[in-house]
Amino acid sequence: MSRTEQEVRDLYRSSHGMPSGPAKFAALEEVIRHADALGLVEFAFDVRMSATSVFQHSWVPAKAFLTFSWCLAAYDREPDRFGGRHDHTLLWQFKWMIYSVYQFPEIPLQRATDLLADMERRYRRGGHSLHAVLQHRGLVAESTGELEQAQDFYEQMAVTRRDGLSDCSGCVPSSQVRTLVALGRDEEAIRIGEPAMRSGCTEQPQWINSELLLPYVRTGRGEQAVEAHRAAYRRIRDNPHHLGELASNLLFCVHSGNLGRGLDLIERHLSWLDRPRTPLTEMEFAAAAAAVLSAVEARGEGERLLRFPAADGVRRPDARVAGLARELRERALGIAARFDGRNGNTYQSTRMRGWSGAGPIGEPAPLSVFERDLESRAGEQVRRLVDRVAALTAAGNRAGAARSRAEAADALLADERFADAVEASEEAVRELDRLGLEEEAATARWVLARAYRGDGEWRRANAALAELLEAWKPGAPAASLPPRAELEARLGGWLGHGPEAAARYLAAARGFAAEGRAADRMSALGQALRRHPRGGAASAHGAAAADVLPDLLAEARSALDELLGAGLPSGRGALGTATADVLHGYASHLRSSGEAGAAVARLLTARALLEQQESDEVAPQLGEVLTQLGLLHLRLGDPAAAEEAARAGLALLDDPEEAWEEALVLVRALQARGADDEAAAVMADHGLDEDDLDGFDGEED
Repeated sequence: MSRTEQEVRDLYRSSHGMPSGPAKFAALEEVIRHADALGLVEFAFDVRMSATSVFQHSWVPAKAFLTFSWCLAAYDREPDRFGGRHDHTLLWQFKWMIYSVYQFPEIPLQRATDLLADMERRYRRGGHSLHAVLQHRGLVAESTGELEQAQDFYEQMAVTRRDGLSDCSGCVPSSQVRTLVALGRDEEAIRIGEPAMRSGCTEQPQWINSELLLPYVRTGRGEQAVEAHRAAYRRIRDNPHHLGELASNLLFCVHSGNLGRGLDLIERHLSWLDRPRTPLTEMEFAAAAAAVLSAVEARGEGERLLRFPAADGVRRPDARVAGLARELRERALGIAARFDGRNGNTYQSTRMRGWSGAGPIGEPAPLSVFERDLESRAGEQVRRLVDRVAALTAAGNRAGAARSRAEAADALLADERFADAVEASEEAVRELDRLGLEEEAATARWVLARAYRGDGEWRRANAALAELLEAWKPGAPAASLPPRAELEARLGGWLGHGPEAAARYLAAARGFAAEGRAADRMSALGQALRRHPRGGAASAHGAAAADVLPDLLAEARSALDELLGAGLPSGRGALGTATADVLHGYASHLRSSGEAGAAVARLLTARALLEQQESDEVAPQLGEVLTQLGLLHLRLGDPAAAEEAARAGLALLDDPEEAWEEALVLVRALQARGADDEAAAVMADHGLDEDDLDGFDGEED
């Protein structure tokens, strides 16, 4: 289907807000296809330049080869047309291409050599430093087993000045450390690499921490290795772009004696091999995972069953340790043979055999919170539970040990030791899932969600709570879990603003209704109405998300009709204020739909409910209702009613500075009925001027 130029440009703009993934890749490729068809050459160039960055920084760098090559050829044909603002970016992107091209064994090595020569020629012609050229020559030499050349390029780069085309202060040391580790110069690698841990680059500190794991272990710095692993994994665990760094962290689990942790990482991330970033990272991950599995098999657990979570709606079948070890070892060596065929040596095969057969190095460096010294960080209850985990594990009681892990996680959370609580509850969830203890696993997930929240990992907290709710089986909730409706409301609060938050509160409201909790039902509906964007704003969140609005309004209308059918709720308290909140929120949506009269009717009922409350705490809520009433009366051409509502709102407030909106409504109402002198006096009393009135025409909330 053909598109107009405006449609193509709109599609490109919409792609900016998409998360990196197949949908965004497809959108960019569609934009490029239609831009070419429409002859929008300069626009197509700009889109390809942007797409090169998107592809390179996700898991599809092969796509970047095509967009970069097109732009480079166009630039060389018409430098005056495409130069200027693109000169620096094209030279910078040369580094990405070289970094990626040698990671594909199907691409002849001569291609990398030619790219390096072209890069050097262009850098020299522009008067730039060769620092970045030498860095990437070293990376190619190291990858192809030319270690003497890699060392030579490293030494040359170390004495060459940096400039604006050099990598940042975090990435240059990371590539240097990779070379130094291959050369066995561990102490130097640590000296060069550690300052980069403080870099603000988006690739750091996960890259440098991962590169330093092996030198730390080989030099007996176990505690530093543990901290480097923890810091790195925290940053890479949600992004398949980091498959290569994950391989280094898997090897660390073997070297440091943390095979249980290694198995956890394999179960969690094996699906990343379904879309590896490059064959090199695929090979390294497969070999590192084989090392973990082979070590587990060597201790007599070859028949242990591994279970894999669903990824993109598909779950890999369970696998035995021994069988998966063979599969991944063969996969790694098969890719290594392809590299060797291209490189003309056996460097990668030899390297991968060493990786897949790796073993412990030095003293164990325990990662688990249940194996580390907690004396200075935990109370007696936690230490007692940790001891129980150890005793039950030693006795072969996996179920008892898993339950004790969950109890320890809950105790750590109560002590506000959030990072430790996260680790403990993650371990508990994984082990309880393996054992099929669904009720206990659900309780542990609730602890995990709150631990993530306390540790500042809000998105992971939301995901953990959503996973718990998705797995909820009606009729069999865990006794230690809050009711489902309360968890739905909690997730709505965590999500903040938007259709998804509103949908969670709507689900909570329905749950509370089923339990006969009228006040909680109305409170949840009020939150849902407040959090769902009004009017056209919903469309920005996508049609699927906006679909909740009709159901939400229908539920609110039904609840209000049910509650108000026989008059206002009797008595005072939570039910009355919650009902007023629903009326207020419902009126806001009616107003956005152009139903001003119906909105006024709902707000008048909300006002009556709030005015019968004795507590001063309802004053802010009543003030909002009165302000919106005043605005609607202005819209409907009733300035006297608007004035009355505004004056009532002002009477609730002691501080004139807090009465800005109420004062503006009053001024507009007075002006509308010709009382200009009184309007001017109100403006003076509240410090208002004409600029404040500009744009305030009765359409604002």
